[in-house]
Amino acid sequence: MELKGPLSFKCQIKRLIDQGMVVNDAEKAEAILKRINYYRFTGYALQFREEPSKSIYKKGTSFESVYKIYEFDEKIRDVLRVYLEKAEVYYRTQVAYGFVMNKCVKPPHDQHYNENNFYNKEGYHEVIDNLKREKKYYRDTLVVRHHEQKYESKMPLWVMVELMSFSDLSKLYSSMYYSEKETIAGAEGISSDTLTNHLHCLAVLRNKCAHAARLYGTRFNPRARFNSSFLRNNPDVNGDSLFAYILILLKRLPNFEIRKEFVNDIKRIMDVYKSCIDMKLVGFPVNYMELFNNNI
Repeated sequence: MELKGPLSFKCQIKRLIDQGMVVNDAEKAEAILKRINYYRFTGYALQFREEPSKSIYKKGTSFESVYKIYEFDEKIRDVLRVYLEKAEVYYRTQVAYGFVMNKCVKPPHDQHYNENNFYNKEGYHEVIDNLKREKKYYRDTLVVRHHEQKYESKMPLWVMVELMSFSDLSKLYSSMYYSEKETIAGAEGISSDTLTNHLHCLAVLRNKCAHAARLYGTRFNPRARFNSSFLRNNPDVNGDSLFAYILILLKRLPNFEIRKEFVNDIKRIMDVYKSCIDMKLVGFPVNYMELFNNNI
């Protein structure tokens, strides 16, 4: 089967109209598609299709209503990026500190280079291989040049983690032995299995936000991990929903002030857009503000 041929922006508008979408201002709609891409835009219209396998929209579906959903998604991503960065910086510190204080106190202080100090050796080697590529990318920076010249390119772990992606930081933690993982997670008041899951979830969310991927209507993997008491009391919270991932981020932010700011920022967006979106497609339960406030 041949690929679909390209359409001009005007033809893209015509196609949407032919498929049943109401376009009240064709000029404004065309300007929007020039900025955000037809394929991206129609991803936010999936809920309005008469049948999932067909591109015919339900009667009354308007371009403007779909764009409102797009705006919601964009603003949520913008807020999440800010707080994911705070969580990422915090856990770079915690993961590095917890490991080195267990393994690297005695000279030569390089036990993070010994694969035998990691349970999942394959995961550890993936992280190190990725780090080598990052060091090549940053080879002209002062930090890389300094460690090449003075330490034969070896780095303390607290330096290495600053060059790692969030995904590799998550993988490094999950590759450790339980002794180190429990030390790090225990300082956060949770189990190592929970922290492993939460770091993985945050890495997934971070990557989606960094690449402007659609969050609305997305089912996330892995499922967010909550304790049995929470699940029993909140059966409407789905672990693969955007709400679940936002709640995980809230739990993993470093202090009360930042968590409070985060909740206020999310509330501000929800207050503006909750009448425009399907709350089920983002997994927000009726009592979402109560759950947020309980975790500040």
